[in-house]
Amino acid sequence: MRLIVNRFLPLIILLAAFSMAVGSCKKSSNNNSSSGSMTASINSTAWSANYGVGGSFTVADSMFDVAGAQITSGDTSGFSMTFYTPITINKAYGSDTASIDIQYQDAKTGTLYDGGALAGHSTLTITSYNTSNFTIGGTFSGVLYNVSTGKDSLTVTGGTFSTTFTLQ
Repeated sequence: MRLIVNRFLPLIILLAAFSMAVGSCKKSSNNNSSSGSMTASINSTAWSANYGVGGSFTVADSMFDVAGAQITSGDTSGFSMTFYTPITINKAYGSDTASIDIQYQDAKTGTLYDGGALAGHSTLTITSYNTSNFTIGGTFSGVLYNVSTGKDSLTVTGGTFSTTFTLQ
């Protein structure tokens, strides 16, 4: 199932970001509409989400999904992060010892880079978490490997995110 989802990650990121951006048009467990930011450095090149950043928390699985997309002329790229609760604020979690997964997809090349479940390694630190206002923020970094070849990799540094989330 995971491999099927990974094939369609660019579409999933775009649809998730879009649906979260217009969240006020849809009934949800809270009244927050998506708003947020996500930045990182990929191989020393600045990346910033300009389309949408949003999150969801699946109560049944105690799982967060946070995603952000960047649309530029002729290309779309995005980060997706999955992690589980309980969360300890300001504690760094590594994909080698915790169930976190950070992925980066470049839709133009169709390349998926993974830092956790499939390949590579990553670190995630939650720096803010508010269950009353449905907000979450943190930092991330890692070495993400091309899941198709296993040879190509990206170094992600200085990643930050801050967003609202919906309950699922």
